[in-house]
Amino acid sequence: MDIFTWATFLMLVHTQGSRSAASFSASSGKMHGSSLLAPSVTNVNSSYSVSSSPTSTRLKPVIPRPIIMTQKGAINSSSAVFTAPARFSNQVLPSFANTTSTNVTVIRDKTAYLHCHVLNIGTKTVSWVRHEDIHVLTVGRLTFTNDDRFEAMNKPGSDVWSLRIKYPQLRDSGKYECQVSTRPPRARVIILNVVEPRAVIPPGPELYVDHGSPLNITCMVPDSPEPPENVFWYHRDKMVYFDGSRQGVTITTDKGPVTTSNLFIPDVTVQDSGVYICAPQGMKEASVRVSVLNGKLPQAMQTGSTCRGCVGSILLLLLTIVYHLVL
Repeated sequence: MDIFTWATFLMLVHTQGSRSAASFSASSGKMHGSSLLAPSVTNVNSSYSVSSSPTSTRLKPVIPRPIIMTQKGAINSSSAVFTAPARFSNQVLPSFANTTSTNVTVIRDKTAYLHCHVLNIGTKTVSWVRHEDIHVLTVGRLTFTNDDRFEAMNKPGSDVWSLRIKYPQLRDSGKYECQVSTRPPRARVIILNVVEPRAVIPPGPELYVDHGSPLNITCMVPDSPEPPENVFWYHRDKMVYFDGSRQGVTITTDKGPVTTSNLFIPDVTVQDSGVYICAPQGMKEASVRVSVLNGKLPQAMQTGSTCRGCVGSILLLLLTIVYHLVL
């Protein structure tokens, strides 16, 4: 077969593909109508198709159809559209939820939490600023103060940004601002009140009781945001407890907005004289001095009043009467 014949043959193969192509006789150079190449067999898992003939095997590339992944993860070979996920819209500005408390009262040395509930925060950040000295305490989850009692708190995915203050002192009372980094910044002021409740024993500070009479000392804890966990009683620097050696001695504590604790002794002796201390846990204590008498003073003095107090009241009354008479 000469060069011209080979060139004509290759052109026909290129133009006809897998269709029937004309064959040439190597001896005469004439075309015959027989099929030179067998139909091609395509492997869908490969990038090539194989065309076979009695005389040769050739590979030709196959252009794959595009595979499109839809938003739900299904395979679609006909659609060429990819839907992008929804994104945050800056058209909606951050706002504060009504659940944010603007007034917080805590007991001294008991951990305080200031909460700030921010809706639709998006890419903005939340900062805590102390009003007293305009000091930035936290930005996001980072703390920007040398006072390690302050700490920013936020769980990933939560809309609540909190400021934790460990061992708060009376000086920590004041205004704190929860600020969102919008333009202009949005802020909400939260007032922190650190209180130190104290116990009171009325009428105090002295109480007189006859030998053998019952003794009832009442201790109250007013103006406390929460009741104390425990109320302890001490006599002569020793805790009053019940070991069964003395019958009838009881301590009764009622917790509430005003916590009261009562120490009751059915029949006092001289050994019961001395200072009694009411010590609510984590709060200021109160004390009263009890004097046990042998019937030399009237029973009414168990209320805690003294002759010195009675004389003072009488003198004040007399001076008032004289003052009005002179005028």
